[in-house]
Amino acid sequence: MQKPKTRRGEERRDAIVHAAAKLIYERGLRGTSLEDILRAADAGKSQMYHYFSSKDDLAAAVLEHQLAQVLGQQQQFRLETWSGLRAWFDALLEGQKARELRGCPVGSLAVEMSATSEELKARVADAFLRWQSTLEQAFEKMRSRGLIETDATPAELAQTTLAAIQGGYLLSTAEQDLQPMARSLKLAYTHLRSLIPKPSP
Repeated sequence: MQKPKTRRGEERRDAIVHAAAKLIYERGLRGTSLEDILRAADAGKSQMYHYFSSKDDLAAAVLEHQLAQVLGQQQQFRLETWSGLRAWFDALLEGQKARELRGCPVGSLAVEMSATSEELKARVADAFLRWQSTLEQAFEKMRSRGLIETDATPAELAQTTLAAIQGGYLLSTAEQDLQPMARSLKLAYTHLRSLIPKPSP
């Protein structure tokens, strides 16, 4: 993956990534050809291969783009507070509804990319670890402020919360029903609330 040297080059590269992200999210990685992407981006093959060495290289850029979008939206909420966490869960649910139950922009790439190559498999794992890290930081702040029990483990809470989110997305998409995700998020929130320190007798 080559970094553009000019603003125009950056715009061209971004146009290819944005077009690829949209098509791959709608059709899947296997169902999207380079020709489809280039047509949507109004770009030529020479431009494509100037910035990306292969379709896998482009897929990795799409994953980074989708993760940046997800984390950017997440940053709008103060996850270290109960109200912020609840609002974020609600926003995830609304986002799934708005996208017509197509699933998580990051998670929807995971299975296909992981089966493509070891390099892409590693990139997927890294993307989820970075997402999980942002949740871990939020839970660490909650613990330090006394909002959850001192013996709670932020890393484990982050992992299980992300698992609940991804499982909710998957079942919601598979069943074309918002309720599995709503129930999964409700259960995750209830579990986290159960960790509020009990008043001393």
